[in-house]
Amino acid sequence: MSHRAALVEALEANLNRTLVYFDAPADALARAYAPGKWTLQELLVHLSDTEAVFLDRLRRIVSDEKPLLLGMDPDRWATGLDYKRRDVKLAKLQYEAARRGIIELAVKGSPALDARSAPHSEGGTRTFAQILKTAVDHDEHHLEQAQAILDGKTWVATKSGY
Repeated sequence: MSHRAALVEALEANLNRTLVYFDAPADALARAYAPGKWTLQELLVHLSDTEAVFLDRLRRIVSDEKPLLLGMDPDRWATGLDYKRRDVKLAKLQYEAARRGIIELAVKGSPALDARSAPHSEGGTRTFAQILKTAVDHDEHHLEQAQAILDGKTWVATKSGY
C-alpha cells in the first residue's frame, strides 16, 4: 500500500470514528476532558473548523501559483467563534463535507502532489502529504480526548504534540 493510500484509509477511518461523537448526548457535550480544558462540544467544533482550514490549505497547494498557508490560533478561534454556543449539528455537516473534500483531493490528485509545498504564515514549509498526515494525527489526538470524556476519565497527554 502506498503512503498516500494509507493516509486515505486513515482519513476515512477517522471520519467514521469522529462523526459518532457529534451525536453524543447534551450532558457529554458539556463535559471537559480535564479541568479548565475544552468540552466535547468545543473539541468537535474545533475539529470541524480545523478540517475546513486543512481543506483550504490543500486546495491552495493544488491550485495556486504561489500559495500561502495561513496559520490559526485554536484558542482564539474557540473564543472568537464562540465554540460553546455553536450548533454541533452544523459543525458535524461542515466536518464531514471538509473531510470528504480532503479525501477526494487525496484520491484524485496525482502522486506528484505529495511533494508540492507552500510556505506557512507561522513558519516553515508544508507539503501536500504533510497536511494529509497532520489531518490524521490531529483527529487521533482529539479523538483520545473525546473518548476520555465519554468514559468519564481525565485525559492525560501520552506524547507531545499531535
